[in-house]
Amino acid sequence: MKRNTLSILCASALATFAVGVQAGGFDNFKADVNAAIDAGLNFSRSNGLFTSEVYGGYGYATGLSLLTLLEKESIPAGYNGLSAADKLLAQNAACILIDSGNFGDRAGFYSYYDGQVLMALSVYLTTGGPDQPAASAGYSCAGRSARATIDKVVDRSIAAQSPGVPALGGAPGYWGYSGAGTDSSTTQFTLAGLSAAKGFYSGLGESVDKARIPLITSTLDKTSAAYAINGRQNVGGLFDTCGAVGCFGHGYQSTYGSANTSSQQTASGTWGQLAGSGKDVNDASIQKYLRWLQNTYNYNTNIRPDSWPEAYFYYLWSSSKAYNIIQHAGVSAAAGNIDPAAMGTLPAIGTSRLTNRDPATDTRPASRGAGAAGYYSGTSQGWYYDYAYRLMSLQNAAGRFLNSNGSWDMFADQAYAILVLQRSLGGACVDTDADGVCDSVDNCPAVPNPDQADSNRNGIGDVCEPPVAKCDIDGDADIDSIDIARIMALRNKPASVEPKADADGNGTINVNDARACALKCTRPNCATQ
Repeated sequence: MKRNTLSILCASALATFAVGVQAGGFDNFKADVNAAIDAGLNFSRSNGLFTSEVYGGYGYATGLSLLTLLEKESIPAGYNGLSAADKLLAQNAACILIDSGNFGDRAGFYSYYDGQVLMALSVYLTTGGPDQPAASAGYSCAGRSARATIDKVVDRSIAAQSPGVPALGGAPGYWGYSGAGTDSSTTQFTLAGLSAAKGFYSGLGESVDKARIPLITSTLDKTSAAYAINGRQNVGGLFDTCGAVGCFGHGYQSTYGSANTSSQQTASGTWGQLAGSGKDVNDASIQKYLRWLQNTYNYNTNIRPDSWPEAYFYYLWSSSKAYNIIQHAGVSAAAGNIDPAAMGTLPAIGTSRLTNRDPATDTRPASRGAGAAGYYSGTSQGWYYDYAYRLMSLQNAAGRFLNSNGSWDMFADQAYAILVLQRSLGGACVDTDADGVCDSVDNCPAVPNPDQADSNRNGIGDVCEPPVAKCDIDGDADIDSIDIARIMALRNKPASVEPKADADGNGTINVNDARACALKCTRPNCATQ
């Protein structure tokens, strides 16, 4: 039984969102976050971000904008949960991603735009968007397929990955802007797109559609290994609580010196490693990256030497994605390791390293209305509250999020801010058990089962079924005459009808099972002749 990927991710986000909180102030916080998202989406609607290619100063952001429409927290069904008007906007945006020469119809690979195509179209189709969307003005999607676009862009993205030969692009596992290279920023867009496409293919349930999954998996594993190998240690200054693990970051290029690590690319490298098979929060390299992020924790800006100030919202997005992926995986940090809950818990160092904000003393951001200190009291401290409070404080009356460091791409920044508030994963596929099936649709995410066998069709893979308490048919922890009678009534039935009745495990319920269970009986009158 396959499950709706986005529904599960959003439900998980809501559960994480509410952990450890009380009603009242938390309800105020949640209401304000949703209001900020709504205002942000209204800005996007009124500025044509879904119906045209609006250039934000550095590039186009149509794919990122479509994701914001599909991943609103209060719409767990994605496309299927949208209003009729927003469904049309989503189709318009999808058509642009298919038909535009900047996106799907480019002559060749381009990392930033191809990554957007794969993220947005994968989530769009997974959540019910029509394969042939309605066209936006100036575009034509008659006879055009979103699925075919995903296939095409996946193939050219895989082909463009650096093979590791210096003359052909340097370190293996990365991409450049338009082909092989060593650029982490372009790489994280491509791996985000491929990860989303893997999630899309994984949920189709048809063998022909799974042909690309091994290719994507191999590609993502190379990127994961590249980030692990090319992490660079930082010591001194802010890096004073790294422990024996050490603080390892990553810069915009894999070939730069060790000093050129950046907030946004270290965050990208954290979740980029998780996109590889079989990795979780306890992986040694991921712990090194998390220590780097913990020692430089800052929600007001990005402060490292290779962190261009204008990439502030980009940093919030890449780090929130890393933290959300880890939290959604549900794997606890082992003793001595850290997880996203550790962000903001180290002592502050000036305005460079910050501690978590306190909802009990924060006043309500002016953009959301009047509210005295403690308006959000009862909300849990942590990285998400810090990020959300900061972004709400930066939103203007029109709904635009204003980058305090100056924006080089105002519409991409608008999307980043909304996606952070939505706890977006962009359709990312994490495969903890390395069986080629994404955790979000895997019926047994902790144990490899590529065939997804589920004999009793209860949504739990056979290899993950809890041990059956044989003979205790009524589940009262007591084997008695009632259980024996029920087993006798099931004679000659297959074991799948009631696995607990198949005491000898031969696949068929018969009188021998009743006799074996009678020997376990602790009550009178259980004997079976």
